[in-house]
Amino acid sequence: MVRLSGFSIEAVFGCVPARTTDNFTVTAALAGDEKAKAIVQATGFPVRRSVERGVDVLDLMRPAAERALDGIARDEVGGVVAVSFSAPERFPSLAARLQRDLGLPRTVAALDLGMACSGYPYGLMVAGQLAATSGRHVLLVDGDVQSAHVDVGDVATLAVMSDAATATLVAPTGGVSHFSFLTDGSQGDVLRCPAAGPIHMNGFGVFRFVAADVTTFLREFMAATGDSPDFFVPHQANMYMVRQLASSLGLSDRLLSSGPSFANPGSCSVPLALAAGGFPGDANGVRDFNLLLAAFGAGLSASAARMDVSSGMRRGVVEI
Repeated sequence: MVRLSGFSIEAVFGCVPARTTDNFTVTAALAGDEKAKAIVQATGFPVRRSVERGVDVLDLMRPAAERALDGIARDEVGGVVAVSFSAPERFPSLAARLQRDLGLPRTVAALDLGMACSGYPYGLMVAGQLAATSGRHVLLVDGDVQSAHVDVGDVATLAVMSDAATATLVAPTGGVSHFSFLTDGSQGDVLRCPAAGPIHMNGFGVFRFVAADVTTFLREFMAATGDSPDFFVPHQANMYMVRQLASSLGLSDRLLSSGPSFANPGSCSVPLALAAGGFPGDANGVRDFNLLLAAFGAGLSASAARMDVSSGMRRGVVEI
């Protein structure tokens, strides 16, 4: 358990490709209508978003980052943390590219994290530490262009993996947040992506990990951090898995999801749900809500965070 204080989420914005693909049509062409119908029903993803040729993850990160930084002086930013496994180059880092493109000070700390599915709580913990200790805002960007790494003949991944990016502006003020992590590298082959691709996924192996290990992990985390959250925001692996997990935790009525609109864009599915979702705050938008953020998958790994956010938090999703 990691306990941190002195930071909060001020804004979270998503950026998704305008191109929408009908999953039934594409899957039926590969596996027939009957199997396509079963896959779409099981995943809960009728559509997914994918970039046009030549568009990379930075092209999705920049618009989200610009929206998150709206109204913030560039010299108030003390760090950039980028979470992604699909950088177009091994180096310079995505964070360094964004420092340049966004006109941020040369004094910012800039680093990348490559956690794939579990990355957002990891990135949020690092960004929160930077914000709390530097007294400056930190930009946390998270995104992947997964369409460049899927096997176009594998319906198990083709109908699930989508493209998106998000930007979270972390402010150097706030209350207490908690983080916890789970890693089982012995099951790494269940979900992996070689350097040259493509993504390989044993769907049953992932489901078994989530149903057993992740469920227990999150139950213990909830017990250690107090009352049930106002909202449960999990990684959008697929909607059947997400709903089963929420039900097992007794949080079905508190589930916040983005999967039916954006499918599974990797680790940024958690902040994308925050960016796209609404919170039933009062007329002044000042009510705080406690969130349980949960991410899981490649590693095999899981991560979780408990923190408060304001209903007045700036948020939204843009298309390019």
